[in-house]
Amino acid sequence: MEWPGDFPEDHAFVDLRVPGVSSELDFEQLLKDTEEKLKLNANSIEQQLMELQAKMGDSRTGERPPSPTECLQWFNLRMHNSVRPVTTGHQELMDFFRGLQHYLRSEEEGREEVTLQLLLNLSSQCGVCFPCTPSSSSSSSLHAQLTASSIYLLHTVRDDSSSEIQDVWDNVRLQLRRHLLDRLSSRSPEHPGPRLISALSITERVHCLQQLCFLYPESEVLTLYQGLRSQSVLVLLHSALSPSPGSETGFDRLTTGFRSVVPALTQALTEDLHVLPRLAEPHTILGFLNAAHLSTVARELVSLVERESETALRDNTTLSSKIKKYSAKSRATVAPMELPMKSRSFSLTSHQLRALTQLACTLLGFESNIKELVTNMTFINCTGETPCVKGILKKTKAESDMTAEGKKSTAETLLHTSEVRVLEFDWRSAFRGLVPHMAHCVKVVLDDVCTKSLQQEEALHSSGHTLITLSNTTGHMTVTASNIHLREDSFFTYPERETPKMIAKFCGAIMEELDALLPLAAACRDSSLLEVRSSYVEACGRAAFAMLGRLEERALEVPSSAPLRNLPALLATCIYVQQRLEHYHARLKDLTTTLANVPLTLLPIQKYQDTVEALRDQLTSYCVQVCSTCILQDAESHHWADPKPFYEGERCSFSVQMWFYFLCGLRSDLWAVLPAELAKVVLGQVLSETLQLLVQRYARAQPSYKRHLQIRCDITAVLLYVEQLLWSVCESPEALVHSDPSSEIAIIEGGSDWPYQIHSLCDQLLTVLITVTAPLSLLYRTFLINPANESMPHQPDSTRVHWLNAIDPDLFTEQAIRDGLLGQTAPACQLRLLTSDPGSNPRLLLRMLLYRDCHLPQILLENSYFCQERGLEMSTENCKAGDDFIVALFNIFTCLNNVPKALTQALQPLLERVHIWEHLYTLAETTQSVPVVISCVRSIVTKSTNSLLVHLVSMVMGWQATEEHSGASFIRDVPESVLSKVPKEWNYTSLEACGKETASKTVISLAIQALSFIFTNLPLVVVSLPLPIRYLFQVAEKRLSQHTRQLRLAGLLTWALLNCLIQGLEDPDTLEQISGLALDRGAKDRLALLAECLQTSMGIQQKGVPKPTVHKVLQALEEKRPKWTNMQLQKARKLCSDSVFEQGRESGVAAAELTEQKIGLMLLEVCHKAGGSDYLRQIYHIIQGNEELLMSKLSGDTDSPNDPPHLVNFDLGFDGHVDTTCFSPLHQFEHIGKKKLDQSAVVDWAWDWPRLLPAYQGMSQVTFKTLLANRWEMQDGAELEDGEKSMVEELQRAYFVCHCSPGMQSPPEADETVAEQTQGGQQSSDKRAAQ
Repeated sequence: MEWPGDFPEDHAFVDLRVPGVSSELDFEQLLKDTEEKLKLNANSIEQQLMELQAKMGDSRTGERPPSPTECLQWFNLRMHNSVRPVTTGHQELMDFFRGLQHYLRSEEEGREEVTLQLLLNLSSQCGVCFPCTPSSSSSSSLHAQLTASSIYLLHTVRDDSSSEIQDVWDNVRLQLRRHLLDRLSSRSPEHPGPRLISALSITERVHCLQQLCFLYPESEVLTLYQGLRSQSVLVLLHSALSPSPGSETGFDRLTTGFRSVVPALTQALTEDLHVLPRLAEPHTILGFLNAAHLSTVARELVSLVERESETALRDNTTLSSKIKKYSAKSRATVAPMELPMKSRSFSLTSHQLRALTQLACTLLGFESNIKELVTNMTFINCTGETPCVKGILKKTKAESDMTAEGKKSTAETLLHTSEVRVLEFDWRSAFRGLVPHMAHCVKVVLDDVCTKSLQQEEALHSSGHTLITLSNTTGHMTVTASNIHLREDSFFTYPERETPKMIAKFCGAIMEELDALLPLAAACRDSSLLEVRSSYVEACGRAAFAMLGRLEERALEVPSSAPLRNLPALLATCIYVQQRLEHYHARLKDLTTTLANVPLTLLPIQKYQDTVEALRDQLTSYCVQVCSTCILQDAESHHWADPKPFYEGERCSFSVQMWFYFLCGLRSDLWAVLPAELAKVVLGQVLSETLQLLVQRYARAQPSYKRHLQIRCDITAVLLYVEQLLWSVCESPEALVHSDPSSEIAIIEGGSDWPYQIHSLCDQLLTVLITVTAPLSLLYRTFLINPANESMPHQPDSTRVHWLNAIDPDLFTEQAIRDGLLGQTAPACQLRLLTSDPGSNPRLLLRMLLYRDCHLPQILLENSYFCQERGLEMSTENCKAGDDFIVALFNIFTCLNNVPKALTQALQPLLERVHIWEHLYTLAETTQSVPVVISCVRSIVTKSTNSLLVHLVSMVMGWQATEEHSGASFIRDVPESVLSKVPKEWNYTSLEACGKETASKTVISLAIQALSFIFTNLPLVVVSLPLPIRYLFQVAEKRLSQHTRQLRLAGLLTWALLNCLIQGLEDPDTLEQISGLALDRGAKDRLALLAECLQTSMGIQQKGVPKPTVHKVLQALEEKRPKWTNMQLQKARKLCSDSVFEQGRESGVAAAELTEQKIGLMLLEVCHKAGGSDYLRQIYHIIQGNEELLMSKLSGDTDSPNDPPHLVNFDLGFDGHVDTTCFSPLHQFEHIGKKKLDQSAVVDWAWDWPRLLPAYQGMSQVTFKTLLANRWEMQDGAELEDGEKSMVEELQRAYFVCHCSPGMQSPPEADETVAEQTQGGQQSSDKRAAQ
């Protein structure tokens, strides 16, 4: 660009955040804009310095122009020590000052503004430096002030040591100061009352302070302003905390009042953060904030707490003679401390302690917000933990040694010390007087709650209730939600899948009280308050040990006198308490030496970790022991030598069925209380270890003829049961079908990988089934007639059939086992995995939402009321829940810049059905109701345009203030009585004509610069929009052929952006809301003119004829920048082109190619967005509640035309939670999952022997021989037909008789010897085979 002088606002950086993952074109545009603005800023600074050099060179006739370095030094208030004095007569100066004095005493309106403008004009035009001494200084300081001026001046006032001049000047300054202070403290007539909202805008306030700095030193001005702001803070506090009839009293009133006033205090401090940077340095600002705001709040809080403490002393004090008689009933009031006060003792009640805790929590939140606010606005790190320093100042030693005569004022020391400052929150000092009372109260309250909870649990247990009473952990969070959420708490939270769902009720009550008092302990970090924190930590440690002892005691009762269901509950409770203790430790830990005395080691975190491991081992080992010693011990089912069939060969063993029944019950118990991750691990371990018992059993079984089919039936049932349970314990589709070879190495090295073990054990069971129960003729044909080539290398894993493929070849095809679940069956499998999980699995959910171009969200929308006929009646609740679901989907997919097409693909049915495309064209219109998805799009688009609007409002207000101030002296002429007394040597001339000329051109100049600013930043606004939103607009543009003419130049997205910008410019209420500034009629008119200019430039039809000014603005902009507007529109449109989205596809981020790593990165981006986790949880519950409908649609089922359509139910009740863990004993006993158990089908299972037997030819010879010996045909005395005898003899000769040499056969005696050896070594071979 080449217009830095004419368009200075183009240099401004706008608060537009680029999404974390964007296209290369976006980053290229961002870097290019940033580089261009940096160059423009550098050129602008250089040009302004050149203009300043020229002006000063003209004023210094005969001298060289100053260098740029000298120009910069003019702005340093501490660099210069001398000026060039020019004699001004004593009497002339007196006459001028007295003329000003008389004029200010007159009744003429606006006299103060006229006087100020005259003085400023004299200073800027004539180089007159008026005395700027402190108001309390003597006249002898006048000369020092003049000679210590900080800028080169052409003229100055000579001091003739006359106190008379100083007195008159001080009088003039005093009247002007009163006027300016009155303006600064004026209330807005639109906001009457105690809240004291200033009538001045930020710009006007800055101008008033700058005028004060012209009259007085900066330190004194800031001191005066500090007093005003401190007074306004007091007014806010008094209005919020003043008692009213019927309102709360005591500490409750204090807590409620502070909670209500914190937003106003924050707003007042924010305003000063906008004002002060234009007047002072950052560290001076911190000192001002400490003195005007934070110290004022602290002092007032100290006073209020002392007052309430006195009231509490009167209310809570009891005579010392009655203290000894207090009973258990009176312990609702905490036992009094031994602090005699006139024969009385003062004690806090638990309710008062809770109120003080709420107050501390409110103040902690206020402190955290202010630190973050100041850091963001001043770029000074104020978020670090710094010890509180009493008082306002940190005086240096030199300042402390100053004599009384030379001592600096407090304000001057405050504002000009060079020491690095921090924000000083001294509100904790208000609690110092209550430290012993709070410390004692914390101890007694926590001990009392712990004792009562344990007593209630013991009483319930003694009455015969052996089952532990549970409470929901989410209930504890809602109770503690009454405390303000602190940013620090979010640093120590655990993921939802690692957090227990239910815990023991008695522990929940204790933890609830500990959580409630945590903010008070966290607030008491000063050395004078450590007694409270130490008391909390000690009481917390005692409560934790007491709970741990009770939990261990209850764990020992299982199984002798308590049910197994208690163990998962006890384990979940230990995990929850451990996590909360770790949270307390992190919140209360402080590395400073002053806090080393807090006994954080009393928190038994390690003890709880050990107990968690012990309880987990106890739970898994007991479940395995129950299965091995009770459930699987069925003598009737396992009498393999019995010549009679088991139940006529019509069912599997009872022990196998009860084993699955037990595991389903265990799953229900684990799912209900334990964290999701741990629940899956425990169930997987129990399944793996009990499955190993079954493998050992059936590998050793030597059945009779009537019982060998029972082994086949039992193994078939076991494989069906394991397949059903695998859906619950696997994390991903890959874990469901793949056996990771690396897991075998981990197991050999002592590790544990139960998914691999389960797959391995099931493959072994299938080996047993094939070898022991396959038809003899097929076995003989496979292993003798067509034996495997023994010379081939042994690769059993590559040749065998996976057990899942053998049990369900339609679902688990060979390709699925090899490459993973793909194709038509994959969505149904993912859905089953998702709904079988104990909780929401965000990673799997996000993967499923994106699979096959967002197929699942499309099914949900296609089968919802959104895509049905309009005549269909739906409840209001379901419609509201449906809109919430759309909002959740929209917010999730908007985050996924890696997959920009996903949003449009997911919402495709809705977009087509309700004709969203036309709504996007009229996005800016807010007069009619629109689909909820349009509201979501509008919210994102207006968020970007609002950044421009805020800057435009600031531009208009700034120019308006400059215009008003520059023209103030021309509204009313300076009286001739004053002008005539201006000293002749100053050569002052009026600028009235020039001022009027300049004022006439301001409106057009403003509009041109504003338009230039808009089009300059238009590409950056497009870049700030997420890629999914841009792709949605690109698709919509292709559907809007009827608007091709309007969209040819700019494109739909740019069209919508500019229309939203126009709508915002025409809505003063919105402008005031987003900018926080009050707009007068002049500002509204200028912004409305800007909207008309935008409409005309875009060719948008207007209601009336455009104003002539609009054409002048557009013509002037076109003359200065020919065709530049169209270039900017094309640049913005290019950022929505196909190439932007193709870059993402070429980078390997297509939905079909998403890897676990990419899913993890996208999930991280979603969860970092506000509400992202809640949106995922909401979608999960909708899917969970409509599982049956989704499964039928994914399976290809269609509704009958005669039946009413089955629609998705969005209204799932409280929190959308669907309870899928409910265990029905009678139902579960006869079902495998949702299918009824058909025993006859299991018995008659059609195994594909011709496919299975050849696949197992490569198995280990030891394994095959061992299992072959277990066949009923190989037993002594087996009744065989002639054909069977010959096949058995050949198998025995081939595998059980040693061949001395090829072609020679051992004699029968040798055969008998080998058979005996084989039978003798059977047991060890069985063990090896099982392992």
